[in-house]
Amino acid sequence: MVNIQNSTWFFIGIILLILGSFVTIFDYPQIQYFENMDSEMYATLESEQKEIHNRLIIEFSVGLVILLAGGASFIMSFFKNSKK
Repeated sequence: MVNIQNSTWFFIGIILLILGSFVTIFDYPQIQYFENMDSEMYATLESEQKEIHNRLIIEFSVGLVILLAGGASFIMSFFKNSKK
């Protein structure tokens, strides 16, 4: 049986895992839509749509960082004792 040593880190980890999962799950298909376009078709897009693509890539990267931070917090909750 695994004991949770620090419940605060546990809940923070769960929240970050959920948030990071939502960001990556919802952004990935949109990024793939832009990535699978022909180069000619992508060139005809308006600058506004190209900016959206760039923002999606940044948002996806931040989502992955949040997901990794959540995983680290979750794992850390099993090993780190809270100081009382």
